[in-house]
Amino acid sequence: MYVTYETNPYFIDQASFTVQRHTQPPKLFSTLPKNPNEFMPTKLVRISDMQVVDGSTVNEGYCALSYSWSWCGENGIKDDIQSGKTLRVDNGKHKIIYPAKTVRPKSRGRKKTISAKVKFVKFEGVIQQISKDFNIKYIWYDQMCIDQADMEEKHHEISRMHQIYSSASCTIVLVPELRTEMWSHNMGTYRAIRTIGLSHSDWMKRMWTLGETMMSPKLLFVGQDTYMSGTTAIEWASLGALADKPSQWNAATILYYAHARGCTKEHDRVFALANLYPNIMERITINYDQPILDLLLLFYKLLAQEDLSILCFGRDGEFYKDIQQSTSGSQNRMYDTDRTNPIPIRKYDLPSWTGVAGQHELYGGGTSTGLWKSTFKNYSIDGRFMKVHCTPIWSIKDPRSTINIDPFTAIDLKDLPYLPEEKHDSYNTLAVNVQFPGCGNPKVMHARFHKPSSENQELYRTLITERMALLSLFMPIYKEQFFWVENQSQLDADGTFTRFVPSLTEEIDYSAKYAILYGISFQDDKNNKEKMYPIVRQDGDYYKAVGHCLISDAEIFFSDYTSSPEQTFIIH
Repeated sequence: MYVTYETNPYFIDQASFTVQRHTQPPKLFSTLPKNPNEFMPTKLVRISDMQVVDGSTVNEGYCALSYSWSWCGENGIKDDIQSGKTLRVDNGKHKIIYPAKTVRPKSRGRKKTISAKVKFVKFEGVIQQISKDFNIKYIWYDQMCIDQADMEEKHHEISRMHQIYSSASCTIVLVPELRTEMWSHNMGTYRAIRTIGLSHSDWMKRMWTLGETMMSPKLLFVGQDTYMSGTTAIEWASLGALADKPSQWNAATILYYAHARGCTKEHDRVFALANLYPNIMERITINYDQPILDLLLLFYKLLAQEDLSILCFGRDGEFYKDIQQSTSGSQNRMYDTDRTNPIPIRKYDLPSWTGVAGQHELYGGGTSTGLWKSTFKNYSIDGRFMKVHCTPIWSIKDPRSTINIDPFTAIDLKDLPYLPEEKHDSYNTLAVNVQFPGCGNPKVMHARFHKPSSENQELYRTLITERMALLSLFMPIYKEQFFWVENQSQLDADGTFTRFVPSLTEEIDYSAKYAILYGISFQDDKNNKEKMYPIVRQDGDYYKAVGHCLISDAEIFFSDYTSSPEQTFIIH
């Protein structure tokens, strides 16, 4: 594919929250200071003449480029049959559009309008023009700064990508799909930035761009005819953790994005992610000939040893479902069992504790932007097996006998408690009283928000049934114990109204034995209201990690709980 770039871009005016257009190039940068850590890449591109220079001779800061190789020319890349090398096919069809402008002759006379001009260039020409427009003097990007034919140089540079991007003053994120368009509204017609072009861009699908973004201290997104800072992208394009600076992440954050991304060379899946953890990168050998599964198992082992939030995953959420929206065939609404269009990572035979069957949790509970963290250390990893020693909460025996609603059919309307007509127009909270095994006193569980006047009655009742079916694995559920909560704020305030939310990557098997790993608790580092616990299912002599359970006010809920003895779980 070929890039189109306009030199007088639109931008979002933060004062008026409107889209404005530059009449001249934005020139956002002045002379960039060197990074305090004194690191400089081996090579840099000098923008004035597009020559590759020795990075050690440059006495100012630089920018780095993040982009998808698919935008480098026709079909992106192509294998040279004779040499076996991977080459870029660029026939110089990238388009730079210069705006029309009005000039006044030196002698007296009328102003003259010069028409808009189009110039066709190779990819390097686009990078040079963008850099000039934003006043960037030196830039690093792989095509020119790494000799792709020199394997020793390539492997060396790959091992220090984290230094290259973290030391750059800013990373220019080239997303040609990002552009403006005219929208009609009842107040008239106006120009808006089509941020969905960013959200669904090739750049968002590639593995290397994930690491580049997370490692960079500052981002500038440049599209066809617009640009936006990383801060603006968080607000307008919902990029969240990708653009949030200073960057913060854990294993769950990284895998949330990484498992849905692809790469041209499958080994790059590991090399790109390992750069986010320099101490892991030191233990990874850059070698494209090693068995990919062995490399993946080594990486996930090192990652889990570094950060146990690798276990913070559950059923597929909207992010993964959107990616799989082209999947056809009959699906269980509660679990995506049809994998004909899988998430990229799912083609590998990886252990369940890597979270490959589900979606990792991006943030902490509710609206928090915190990270799930645990102090649990009593675990080890040997090849495909994770061994943990902790206290479990076992599923109850024969759960079907203790839930007197059909877990596979939407609960009947007559089984819900009476709600006065005057309350039908608002959302109401349905709760259920339960006797949790091991606890001395009954508990009040959140069943679901429900709007009785809604047209989607069956959907609401299905959601209630799904929640109850999951809860029934660990506690008896009786429909006679449902009731409407009159004063939820009071119950929330004193911590007696519990949200107990299991999330499984597979359909419930009522004949199986499940365990919530009560001894492994994750807490949101910005919100102490909720805790997360992994869930495993017995699978022969071993266990399979199948999701998590989110519990609000866990300390209050378990205050009268008598725990089971600790046990060893070998998870495969």
